[in-house]
Amino acid sequence: MKSTRNVPLLWRRPPHSAIPHAPTPRVLWIELTSKCPFDCVFCSRRLRHGNGMHMEMRLFERIIGELTDPEIIRLNYSGESTHHPGIIKAIRLASATGATVEIVTALSSLPDQMVERIPDSGLDRLTLSLHTLDPDQYREIYGFGSVDALRRKLDVLLSARERSCLATPMLDIAFVAMNRNLAQLHQVAAYASKLGATGISIHPVIRRDPITETFDSELEDGVLRPEFLDRLRQVVDRVRSAQPELPVAVSTPELGDATPVSHQPTAFPGKLPHGACIHSCEQNPWETIHILADGTVVTCEVRDRIPFGRISADDQGTSLKDVWAGPAYAGFRESFQAGAAIECKTCPYKTAYLPARPTNSIDASMGAHPQLLLGWNVPDGSGLLWSKRSAVLELAKAGGEEMLHVEGFVPREVGRVEVRANGVLLGQLGRDTQESGWINIAFKAANIGARILVELKADRSFVPAKAGVGQDVRELGFGLKRIMLR
Repeated sequence: MKSTRNVPLLWRRPPHSAIPHAPTPRVLWIELTSKCPFDCVFCSRRLRHGNGMHMEMRLFERIIGELTDPEIIRLNYSGESTHHPGIIKAIRLASATGATVEIVTALSSLPDQMVERIPDSGLDRLTLSLHTLDPDQYREIYGFGSVDALRRKLDVLLSARERSCLATPMLDIAFVAMNRNLAQLHQVAAYASKLGATGISIHPVIRRDPITETFDSELEDGVLRPEFLDRLRQVVDRVRSAQPELPVAVSTPELGDATPVSHQPTAFPGKLPHGACIHSCEQNPWETIHILADGTVVTCEVRDRIPFGRISADDQGTSLKDVWAGPAYAGFRESFQAGAAIECKTCPYKTAYLPARPTNSIDASMGAHPQLLLGWNVPDGSGLLWSKRSAVLELAKAGGEEMLHVEGFVPREVGRVEVRANGVLLGQLGRDTQESGWINIAFKAANIGARILVELKADRSFVPAKAGVGQDVRELGFGLKRIMLR
């Protein structure tokens, strides 16, 4: 947990944007290197980057030094980050910010002495990129390494973690699903359970660049074929039945039932219909950023041919804040929300909704709500809408002498929660004691404008898994049950 009493107000509402954004990114993908010894059949790294390059440590240090209050720092993008010569130093610098630090790795090429250093590095989460346990198929898919080497590295990692008496890094599995390896998902899931992995995430193969493999049996015009989705659905159902204790997630909503766009934000993998807006996505431009090894900034991997600037390692050159607050990002935030950016309009990972007149209340029983602007976790069915450390929502003015009624739950670990309306401090939620508590309180909120942006900001960051409280990796702030302006 990290104190944030001296951190400036997290969310800003610039005059050119309908939704405020963080003063610096909270979720970062930082490409430590675009070099990689592997040549995976679905990867376009070699086509795009050739031999690749390592990020200069001076550049990495400058990026980390500019962050205000990051939530997650993912030290990977196209390359194998564990091969960066400063990987351990990079993890420690990232960890010192208080953020959750993550890496995705194939692992089997890393020297044992480096594997042994991982548990003491500050790494919170290691996602193992594992697509088969068949030795021949492994070499075919990865183009390098072996199953035997992988198993040995994992033994070294788990032994080192046990010796360190730490529960980190948490281990989970990422499986790229193709027709050729679907039959292997059962073995990979069983191995994940044996390793004590926290879960397995399944990512249906994509092909955005003209790589050699065309994946004709999985894709048609870049879209997953219905017959492949059907087969994948059947295999996933069988794996869940065979490994009921292992959380199994599928990255794309295309596997679920199609839900028409309504006034409530929902996952919508199809093309955005006329009149609908995008509410958010995993890589929304108000919180997230991707920084490539040479300092180039892009919004996400779908739009990584569209640079928004380039951060310089030189302190006198372009900074992270220059790009983040610059006109290119500002324009994209507007087009993203409106669904005008073609890549976003057709992206399967977006959540969409039909705009409606804002209301003066939000109730957790309604689930996702378009007026929950940023900093909110996906509804989990708990009866509460969990904010992150800092979150923003919008309420419509009711008229007259308004009172802001807030009901919900403050975890002991977050301390008090500040409540601001359009930047004006109304009060705090929480107790003088260190106990968790239910809150039902009203604040006077008159004369603060027609459009009310309410910010809820906890004193401290709280990630249950990092605090040794279960395996919940979400950042939690306030558990909102109901809020109303009347």
